[in-house]
Amino acid sequence: MQKKDCFLVGTVFKLHGYKGDVNIYNEVDIPFDFNTLDYFLIEQNSELIPFFIDRARPTKPNVVLVKFEDVNSEEEAKEILKRKVFLPKEFLPETDDKRVSEKQLIGFSIVDMKMGELGKITFINSQTTQQLIYASKDGKEFCFPMHDKFVKGIDTKARIMEVEIPEEFLNLN
Repeated sequence: MQKKDCFLVGTVFKLHGYKGDVNIYNEVDIPFDFNTLDYFLIEQNSELIPFFIDRARPTKPNVVLVKFEDVNSEEEAKEILKRKVFLPKEFLPETDDKRVSEKQLIGFSIVDMKMGELGKITFINSQTTQQLIYASKDGKEFCFPMHDKFVKGIDTKARIMEVEIPEEFLNLN
């Protein structure tokens, strides 16, 4: 599966015990029904490798404790530590036409009114004073503030965010 067909869930940030359990930080804070998830895709050498879930449950806000089927020791778990975790876009929750949360914007196309398509939203950082939208196209990442000056409209059915960003601003990234 290719990255363009997936969205970033988070990162394997910590080992849990010595039997291969890991904690995944859910950066996008999208609630998942873990009964419907069979696997997570973990990035290794720029490829997404499926890791099948034995069991998974949320432990804290934004933290998921996961036991993968073929990860049975601390040494095996260390191999996926600090790796990015993805899911296919089909696991994104449905969007409401009237309201859309920042987390549901992951995977939306960014279309500039003058320059055309700029890429797809990969992450929204709400940890900063001004929320930042991260996007990428052809392996190049850029970011811009989530502000009315830049974001001109959101089409939830077409999954498009219309923006007006100065070209000089994009060249800063």
